[in-house]
Amino acid sequence: MKNKVILLISPEPWGRNFVSKHHYANYLAESNLVYFLNPADGSNKLPFQKFKISKSTIKDGLIQVDYNNLLPKLNNLPLNIQKNTYKKQAQLIQQYLGIECFDIVWSFDPNRFFDLNVWKTNTSIYHTVDFHPASKYERKAVESADLFLGVSNLILKDHENYRKGLLIPHAADINGFESAKKIQLPGKNKIRAIYTGNFHRHINYKLLLDIVQSNKDVDFIMVGPTAKSNLSTKNTITDTALSTLEQQENLFFMGSVPAEDLMSFISNCNINLVLFKKENERIHCSPHKLMAYFYSGNVTLSNYIDAHKDTDNSIILMCKDESQTLVEFKKIKENINTYNSSLLKEKRRKYALENSYKHRIKKIDELIQNLKYD
Repeated sequence: MKNKVILLISPEPWGRNFVSKHHYANYLAESNLVYFLNPADGSNKLPFQKFKISKSTIKDGLIQVDYNNLLPKLNNLPLNIQKNTYKKQAQLIQQYLGIECFDIVWSFDPNRFFDLNVWKTNTSIYHTVDFHPASKYERKAVESADLFLGVSNLILKDHENYRKGLLIPHAADINGFESAKKIQLPGKNKIRAIYTGNFHRHINYKLLLDIVQSNKDVDFIMVGPTAKSNLSTKNTITDTALSTLEQQENLFFMGSVPAEDLMSFISNCNINLVLFKKENERIHCSPHKLMAYFYSGNVTLSNYIDAHKDTDNSIILMCKDESQTLVEFKKIKENINTYNSSLLKEKRRKYALENSYKHRIKKIDELIQNLKYD
């Protein structure tokens, strides 16, 4: 995919923390001009105040676009009002950017510009990376897109009664991963376990606490936001859970780190963790963090992950319940050199390399080209 003008619509604004939308924007910008459309800023308190649009350069080929809605609380208004307003806003945004027709409009957002026909574009993509049960009009995004993509079969299954989507699993940020360097982490133990991500209510903090307290000879490194961030508009972990974990002498919250520094933390640890509550396994059926874990080469211990149900357990070791997780963690700790042998580390890294963002973009470009011949 080269020399295209692309509008990428993201439900999470540009910021310190990166998820798939930010990574796609970065990689697409290597050979295309990408406009990253942040969510509306919410500054408009009165109907039809001046429509404010601004843009700023993130890097060569990547431009952030900010705007406010013409109508306050637009997503709470009747469908016809939303559709007409989004159409008008799309026209104003394209006029402001001086783009008569985008080559691609690529949306990850089920709630804004859900009718992708409001844009003048050669190709429209709706790319869902999560379940959106609260979204009223996601179906319209699915049906109006030229190309409908999803990161897991379980997510795509939610839409199969009206449109079959195409599977494009999460990808590996190889460029970012290769920036890893040796850093000094807190703690005094030789073995370190790491948990990265947004610390939200779906994590099994009880299990995490049990593992931490029963393995005092391991240091636990927590990397990611515990309060408001560009990934969440509110605190994501309860004060009680946070306070209890912070009291553990072998657990350390590091907060948010820039995307380019994430692999430095992961590669300086020995065990990768994913610990979602049993009742939230469906929601988190394809965690974005896994590709970074795999690229590190270190063993990954996880709850059941549907997107990896057929993945070799030498790449990801999944547990059926809390008791098995506690047993497996102890076994890994006591045999860390076996679980992190050079052969296994290379196998996991190879898996990540084969699932890079560049590979995903090449595949999506092929799908776009095939649209012309359908």
